[in-house]
Amino acid sequence: MIAHLFTVIWNRKRANALVLGEIAASFLVLCVVCTTVAYFVHNRRQPLGFDWHDVWRVRIGFGEYHTSSEEVRSATWERLMRLQQETRALPGVETAGLMINTPYSGDTSSWTMKTPRGELDVLIGAMAPEAADALRFRIVAGRMFGPGDESTDWIPLVVNRKLAQALFGDADPLGQPLPHWDDAGRLREREADESDFRVIGVVADYRRDGEVSASPYAAFSQLRAGPNSWPPECILIRTHPGTTAEIEERLAHRLHELAPDWSFDVRTLASRRQEALRSRLMPLWIGGTAAAFLIVMVAMGLMGVLWLNVTRRTRELGLRRALGATAGGVRLQVLGELLALTTVAVVLGAIVFMQAPLLGIAGWVPWQMYGAGVLASLLILYLLVVLCGLYPSWLATRVHPAQALHYE
Repeated sequence: MIAHLFTVIWNRKRANALVLGEIAASFLVLCVVCTTVAYFVHNRRQPLGFDWHDVWRVRIGFGEYHTSSEEVRSATWERLMRLQQETRALPGVETAGLMINTPYSGDTSSWTMKTPRGELDVLIGAMAPEAADALRFRIVAGRMFGPGDESTDWIPLVVNRKLAQALFGDADPLGQPLPHWDDAGRLREREADESDFRVIGVVADYRRDGEVSASPYAAFSQLRAGPNSWPPECILIRTHPGTTAEIEERLAHRLHELAPDWSFDVRTLASRRQEALRSRLMPLWIGGTAAAFLIVMVAMGLMGVLWLNVTRRTRELGLRRALGATAGGVRLQVLGELLALTTVAVVLGAIVFMQAPLLGIAGWVPWQMYGAGVLASLLILYLLVVLCGLYPSWLATRVHPAQALHYE
């Protein structure tokens, strides 16, 4: 019976070509949308790595820095340290610290590291120890920055668990210098002009861009004030639970008193989080809307084609009824042909879609998410096809044998 259905589909390949293409295109769009949803849901269930509740972010605009004189750059650092100190002393503030590349900021500073397994794009950031306290990083090994770390001959580094696993495998990373590899993937000695980084701590996965983003490779160093260092543009402030929004006015007023020629943008991390989520989910909403319209058009086309098909096959269906076929059998034949056509379209669409993980087009998406996206797309598409075929298949059972036998 199944082989017969596919034979019928093949014999009517010209008439079914357009419907076949529509179903295959719908399946591809569904796979993209469902895989994206699966990827976001998977990320949403992972630990965030920091706590954004009761945290304020002050973005500082201090004008040109790299083109300024050494005296101006030193004065900029002195003022930044004063802002950090004065902010920490405000009523309701638990702690406050300067930081580069704060969560939900959209700023990105990366460092490409060569390893035997390929290049790693590492998110880097510098912070005061108080910024780590404000975000409540979860230390899984070693420690966070402390007094004296800013004056060592080597640079203390805190890495996330993902980077520690990539660089050191199952070995203990604490106290280890960052390894260096040549282009052939062989370990080499650190060159004289390369910084001496050593790992002092490991934090849990740090997903800076929010709940639906992936966890990048990340490394943090302690701020080292000086005219040759790039200054942070943000202060992270953790307030005591229950602190009202009145602190925003007090904070902005105090900052403008200390630096009247600078600009300040005072916002909560909660508001930045909402904006980041909207920007991340916007492509999903657009793709989902486009997929919904496409599926509606395909559903209407399927119903129209099946309706016309049943009308044209009046004699065939009526003759089957005259030869003893039941109404249920005729209905199953019509639905079976539609499901067979859908299966062919799905196979073609799946072959095209699965090229993405094989070619590494979206290498950051785990292959399990592709599988989940394909399965979800199959369920949705087959359910849609069955629903579209119910009414035309019912019409096929309304053909009376006598009407078919007297058909002119």
